[in-house]
Amino acid sequence: MAIITRRHFVAGGTAALSLGLARSAGAAEANLQPLRIGAVFPSTSGQSVIKATVNDIVGDAGRRGATLADSIVVDAAQKQGIDLKILLSNAPTVDAAIRAGERLVEVEKVHALVGGIGDGQAEALATIAEKAGILFFNVGETSDVFRKTCRRHTFHVEASDAMYIDALANLSVAQKYSRWFVMHEDNARGKALLQRAKDAWTRLGGGQVVGSAAAVPQQTLYYDSIDAVTASGADVVVLMLDDTDQIGFMVELDQAQVAVPVLGLPLAITQTRDYISAARYDAPTTNPIHRIALWDTTMTANGAGEFNDRYKSQYGDPADPTAWSAFHAVKIMADTVHAIGATDADAVIKYLESPDTTFDLLKGAGVSFRPWDHQLRQPLYVIRVDETSEWVRTSLDSRIKIAAFESELPPAAAGDDPTKRLDRLGDDASQSACKF
Repeated sequence: MAIITRRHFVAGGTAALSLGLARSAGAAEANLQPLRIGAVFPSTSGQSVIKATVNDIVGDAGRRGATLADSIVVDAAQKQGIDLKILLSNAPTVDAAIRAGERLVEVEKVHALVGGIGDGQAEALATIAEKAGILFFNVGETSDVFRKTCRRHTFHVEASDAMYIDALANLSVAQKYSRWFVMHEDNARGKALLQRAKDAWTRLGGGQVVGSAAAVPQQTLYYDSIDAVTASGADVVVLMLDDTDQIGFMVELDQAQVAVPVLGLPLAITQTRDYISAARYDAPTTNPIHRIALWDTTMTANGAGEFNDRYKSQYGDPADPTAWSAFHAVKIMADTVHAIGATDADAVIKYLESPDTTFDLLKGAGVSFRPWDHQLRQPLYVIRVDETSEWVRTSLDSRIKIAAFESELPPAAAGDDPTKRLDRLGDDASQSACKF
């Protein structure tokens, strides 16, 4: 199989959805190379309202993204000489994810796993992949603690906490917020998030963390913390809590009539329109007008509109971020196998780590994996919430209109090196302890 120059993958429009490569179908069919990718996503568990919400919304988006890849990337891969099969498994719990991952490895002989949605699932699937010596593409876990495990076979398509925090700092500068009050969980991750918030301002300049408070998960009262917000003189509260606790804090801030705006740390569920609708309804005054997102269904540039339209027409739903990440995790693996002509994990990793390798993922130029932590360097997006738009859960048009793409972060300037620009979000090589 011919090796294709890395830069050839940076293209737009229809090419983005069809691997962007050309080869005769006859030549491909003569010698198809097998490629098996296992996709593990949660489905409705029925265990609790919270779990069902995660599985119904985020899990469904990921599964649909992988299914869309099955109807687009698979056909394109076959024309490139690759017999690509995507094997879907439902996993509502960590134990189910372990069983699914092990079966896909041992029985189906997959070359890569895609998943990581739901508490503990990324850790479980990454462990399986590392032991089996195959690739794992994380499309749902934001945790920096998870990334610091430094697994050689794991690559992160989902943005990291560090990237989201840096994006929030950039947004704060644009909105002239310079004094953060950080509300975080009283555990190791929460403390790490607080420190990363301080680091973000050290790197960016122009702001500082003037106060913080810790809360236990599922805490019901935040009055002492709200008093601390007022006393700190903060001009914005940054909520680094889980999805339900972010809403709980905003409701009490609303009730206390404390007029301090709020920003929320993005999580997979908080980036969905269902969550935005719930937050808007429960906390009409404090619900953030601006949010940071990995992807948005209203984007049109760089071929995004074609992907979003195809997803909406096929599923009757907005394309939530995990739909984008699942689809493109499959595409990354297929692009790589075509480029190097092999499915060997060492060869794939070498290609993904190469500074010359970039991918067309509908996000513009420079999108590539950082060799020091295997994090995908990519832009993030500012989404503006429409506070007055009617919400009708059964109306696709209504669900889309509740929010819209506003701008890209980091902001692009003429003559920028795209790789250096994107590296302004997230930990740089000096902050990483990984040695692959």
